[in-house]
Amino acid sequence: METSDIDPTIQQQLEAQLKDLVDEPENRRIPLPQVKLGEELGQAANIKNLAKKLVARVLEDARLGRQVSVKPIQEVVSKMMESLLKNDDALLNLSLIKCRDDYLFQHSVNVGIFIMAIARSLGLDESIVIEAGVGGLMHDIGMVRISEEIYTKPGKLTEQELRQVQKHVELGYRLLVRTPGVPDVALIVAGAHHGRQDGSGYAVSSVLGSHIELQHLAAIVDIYDAMTSPRYYRRAWSATNALAKIHQMSLKQQLDSRLVQIFIHHIGIYPVGSVVRLENQLVGVVIQTNRERLLRPIVRIVRDARTGKSLDPRDVDLGEYENEQQGYSIVASEQSENWGIDPVVFLPYGHLYT
Repeated sequence: METSDIDPTIQQQLEAQLKDLVDEPENRRIPLPQVKLGEELGQAANIKNLAKKLVARVLEDARLGRQVSVKPIQEVVSKMMESLLKNDDALLNLSLIKCRDDYLFQHSVNVGIFIMAIARSLGLDESIVIEAGVGGLMHDIGMVRISEEIYTKPGKLTEQELRQVQKHVELGYRLLVRTPGVPDVALIVAGAHHGRQDGSGYAVSSVLGSHIELQHLAAIVDIYDAMTSPRYYRRAWSATNALAKIHQMSLKQQLDSRLVQIFIHHIGIYPVGSVVRLENQLVGVVIQTNRERLLRPIVRIVRDARTGKSLDPRDVDLGEYENEQQGYSIVASEQSENWGIDPVVFLPYGHLYT
């Protein structure tokens, strides 16, 4: 998929819809943080790095035919839960910034974090949230049975290659079923993450009747993280374009529209790390979202779009500018590469994102 697939009118509909989301109680059930973001980011970074190493180990064990141990995964997911309880923005923000290496490991951890954060905001029992997190970390384990030459191919896959990749869901599910200690909810997440609400996609049929909400949520977070991650065959989508595409899929009944809205409200239409252009032609990096006013995050201004020149970074809280004539409204999301901007450089505590 390319960003040109997005109908511009859909982008406008998305932004119009988001303006109404702040008034919908259903989409505002995000638990209040117990500690400030800066206090939790360091610990969250350590937990995410540990999770990534564990996923790498699990996938290597599976590739070599060794028995996979679930206990370490459950332990790190419990630590992830503790961090989310303190301030879920810490792990979420770390998962929004993507590196170019180790896609499979990073993607697995990110899916686990996203699904746990949203499932928690849905009011699900903590035990279910943790089991869903285990499923997120292990959801792509079947990829180790697919030729690396196929899933790292720089060009478009052939129909035969695509069918091979699609088999990873069934292969992973079978492997996890044979693995002692894998909870049922984790099996459902792994078996259904490529399913679609309208029956399209590809999922393990035996899981389709249970925990429907988690199945739909797994599909949403898997799509979002995959689209916003750089791949061998394409550059990453901007977060806003990815959200527009997800919204478009919900309008076609491929994804659950209520869960899509909740997901968007949780991470913001312009998530942390997004590069945006303002009406006054200043370009900046989103450093903090505003869940009460999704279209008005805090932006660190770094470029002048009219001249292309760098500016001394300064922070602007768009929520403080009610008068649109002042020019402090976002008019477009931008690809960071087009401006030569590395968002991590401008993020507070940026060293924790690398």
